[in-house]
Amino acid sequence: MEIRSTSSLTQPSTLPLPEILDSLVELTAQRERRTLEISLLATLRELMADCTIALYNCRWIDGHPWWRIQLDSLEEPPAQNQPWTLPGSKMLRILLQQDQHQAIHPIDTGLCVPLYQTNQVVAVLMVTPSAQAVVDHKLLIALARIHENFLNLLHASDSDTLTGLYNRRKFDSQLFSLVGDPSGDKRRIPLLALLDIDHFKQVNDNYGHIIGDEVLLMLAQRMQQFFGEDDGLYRYGGEEFAILFHSVSEEKAQAILEGFCTRISNHPFPQVGQVTVSIGFTRLDQGLVPAQVIDRADKALYYVKTHGRNQVYQFETLLRQGLVQEVEIASGDIDLF
Repeated sequence: MEIRSTSSLTQPSTLPLPEILDSLVELTAQRERRTLEISLLATLRELMADCTIALYNCRWIDGHPWWRIQLDSLEEPPAQNQPWTLPGSKMLRILLQQDQHQAIHPIDTGLCVPLYQTNQVVAVLMVTPSAQAVVDHKLLIALARIHENFLNLLHASDSDTLTGLYNRRKFDSQLFSLVGDPSGDKRRIPLLALLDIDHFKQVNDNYGHIIGDEVLLMLAQRMQQFFGEDDGLYRYGGEEFAILFHSVSEEKAQAILEGFCTRISNHPFPQVGQVTVSIGFTRLDQGLVPAQVIDRADKALYYVKTHGRNQVYQFETLLRQGLVQEVEIASGDIDLF
């Protein structure tokens, strides 16, 4: 299929400089990826009113890129939990950087602007001009690079350097924002799971810390492949990890976590062999403070560690059975954030 020329789509922006600066101020004020993406689309919609603009996120699994629409400039947002799909051949070449590395790629429907993080495409802007529209390439590239730079800053600030999962600082922020949130379906209260690698000290003692780090990295990669894209995955500290579920029932979370335990116990780790994990989880009930939520999940995890490991228990289930006790957190102990 013939690629349309984009030379006729370029002209200097006619928007007043103060309006452009206001848009940049709004864009650079964001500290969450989702709000940053929404701000970028709102800015582009304002600056390029005659274009339809969509943002696709990219996900890499075993070296292969998958993508799905994240946001578009239409009034109705895309449906949640869009499926990940394999891109077509031309887009695949762009994502794999097999074509000439360039800021803007002409495609059949208009323009494609890849966004990079650590030399890998993590998102794509798709610009579809109307019949009479013109696009200021310089402005589009500048906004894309600003967004890209902030994505990298957020990644550096929020990510654990070894595993690539979110770090403890990000976890604290997310947990604080979720606890006591009255919105949403009461049957879908967020859940916190704490995951610990069994006998990890023996791995470090017997094989050394380099192999120990490889185990942590491989476990993080298995987590990214196993859990949903919308689940928050965090390295909580050392060999302990945290998962924040946003839209699953307690029964579904139990089944998912048990499936992950089985997956890890059946997955061979180089030099180490079998690795198992223990998991405890709890609801983020309204009225709790972050320290209470963590304490509940930690009690469930401790029960698993002292009753056979390689299992999953929910705090509320253990509490009903009288196997754990609720501990009140003193007011001086809750200021964790």
